[in-house]
Amino acid sequence: MKIISLLVPLSLLVAQSHAAVIYSGLKDFIITTNFDGIYLDVDAGNLVAIDTVGWDINPFFGGEGIANSPSFHPVAATVALDAPVLNLTSGQTVDGSSLFASTYPGGYSSSAIHVGNSAGQFVSGSEGYIGFSITTNDSLGPYFGWMRVVLANNGSTGLIRDWAYEDSGLGITTGTATSAIPEPTVLTLGLVCAAGFTLRRRRS
Repeated sequence: MKIISLLVPLSLLVAQSHAAVIYSGLKDFIITTNFDGIYLDVDAGNLVAIDTVGWDINPFFGGEGIANSPSFHPVAATVALDAPVLNLTSGQTVDGSSLFASTYPGGYSSSAIHVGNSAGQFVSGSEGYIGFSITTNDSLGPYFGWMRVVLANNGSTGLIRDWAYEDSGLGITTGTATSAIPEPTVLTLGLVCAAGFTLRRRRS
């Protein structure tokens, strides 16, 4: 009697469902109206002191200005230096086909013409989404994510409401905080159950 096991290939199928979206939870960090603004470490999930190692994005003047570190690249109108950060709507995809702002030789870049009334701009005082590519503090990635913000160019404070990124390197849909990789399907679950059995073939 010969026994053929299905356990190894099925375990590989199940392992593929472990990637997830890392969601910040609601934060509502206030973007101050001064030149310093705030410095956010996205993967650590908190604000840090000015120029602290690990910061990713630095909105200032209520969000009228945005600077980013070498580890964080916002979706922009073009790949040029100082390209304006784009206002994405809910339901848009951020992935490897998105355009991300280039950086200066030192690795940093900034945007100053992203709030206004033209197409692709953030409306002052209204919610929008920044798409981004990020490399984590542990040098993992790049990963794709979104950040829900309220930016202002009229002297008012802004907000970083929340954000999320997909830790598998797959694309992400703005506004969603669930994994882009599907949970095990009925078929997969059925195969997992079948792994408890073996196929037997009798030799005559």
